[in-house]
Amino acid sequence: MAAAAQAETVARARVSAGVGETMDFATFQTLSDVLFDDAALLDERRWDDWLDLYCDDAIVWLPAWDDEYELTSDPGNEVSLFYVSGKAELSDRVWRWSQGDSPASVPLPRTSHLVGNIRVIEHHGDEAILSARWHNQIFRKGRTWSYAGSYRHRLRREQGRWRIAEKYIVLTNDLIDTALDLYHV
Repeated sequence: MAAAAQAETVARARVSAGVGETMDFATFQTLSDVLFDDAALLDERRWDDWLDLYCDDAIVWLPAWDDEYELTSDPGNEVSLFYVSGKAELSDRVWRWSQGDSPASVPLPRTSHLVGNIRVIEHHGDEAILSARWHNQIFRKGRTWSYAGSYRHRLRREQGRWRIAEKYIVLTNDLIDTALDLYHV
């Protein structure tokens, strides 16, 4: 009982240090689970369940590095590693992977995402912004490599469920020797 009370105090302190409402540990865990599910469903290739995590108007953006310490900031006028706008575009990508219509994704790699250091940056009613760190181990055609970086998710509660409205991805190691897609990060 004492451990649960301490964990809830830590969660409240973490969130109340940011902007927005203080939350209980159960809410923190519910928000965190969206990020964990995002990674796990990609690894498990449960494409329909993965798509269901996203709002219809979701944006997933991985900007490119402009120089050693600056990322591009305008996906409409600067290079991005990818920019996906809307669930329809996400669904199109899934269709290409699952139907073998993307030569760069045949065969699909085996992936193992690890998500950690989750922090609630803001929480107001039905919206929350979380940051996290990630690492992905990838195996394809006898070769193993990894990517790592950070996430910023904007979650929105829709129909009683938290969903991903925006996923902003920073790729720390940007020397990429393969075609990069959503399942890599």
